Amino acid sequence: MIDTARSCAYIGVVAWEETVRSNAPAGARSCLVVVLALALLNLPAMAASEKPLAVVLTAQHAKLDNASAEIGADVFSGDALVTDQGGSMRLTVGPSQVYLLSASSATLAPHDGRVQAQIHIGTMGFSTSAPTDLEVQTPLGVIRGADAKAIFGQVDVVSATKMRVTAYQGTLLVTDAVGGEKTIAAGETYEATLAPEPKADDNPPPKGVTGAGINWKHVVEVAIPLVAAGVLACALWPESESQMGCWHN
Repeated sequence: MIDTARSCAYIGVVAWEETVRSNAPAGARSCLVVVLALALLNLPAMAASEKPLAVVLTAQHAKLDNASAEIGADVFSGDALVTDQGGSMRLTVGPSQVYLLSASSATLAPHDGRVQAQIHIGTMGFSTSAPTDLEVQTPLGVIRGADAKAIFGQVDVVSATKMRVTAYQGTLLVTDAVGGEKTIAAGETYEATLAPEPKADDNPPPKGVTGAGINWKHVVEVAIPLVAAGVLACALWPESESQMGCWHN
């Protein structure tokens, strides 16, 4: 297989070398040619230094970096993860797993020694036996495990100002942009809405609104559809000796 990046770099080096030969003194030409040649030799090592953050386990009507997502494909930092209407995708991220349901968009990135799954819109589920290795970035805050115990949760990002967070197993901790925190215990679902910026003459914010303008509401009326989504997540998440299942203890 042709290494496109190396080939393009080589062509660039040759063109640059011809320019140098015609415009620079002999000594300077030699030095520059050596430097460019060494840079070309280091290109494969630089490419190899970037390691994948995840691997695609299952994919249906899903795209990885604008191409059809294939089982076994590596996922690198910044790769676009997109599911079409009715699609789904499941990834293994070290000891963790992440899934996307229908009409969702996300990316992965390294962050402070862990992998950060960044959900832009749609529904993302996450499960890990090592909560220090994974966190979920949403438009309204970051979701992590509240302690060292295994977690299984799901976030539904409705818009840039609204989301729903469910903890199926373990306790989740949501931290907003200014450090405000919300704990969600197993079996609980909360809806978060970004409140508008208060005016100087407004009354104090109502109970339940944090200093960051996040209104947290314990949601009961949407419990049934969220349970249905959890059942679908379990179907995407088979139990095995090496991977956590939905109700692993």
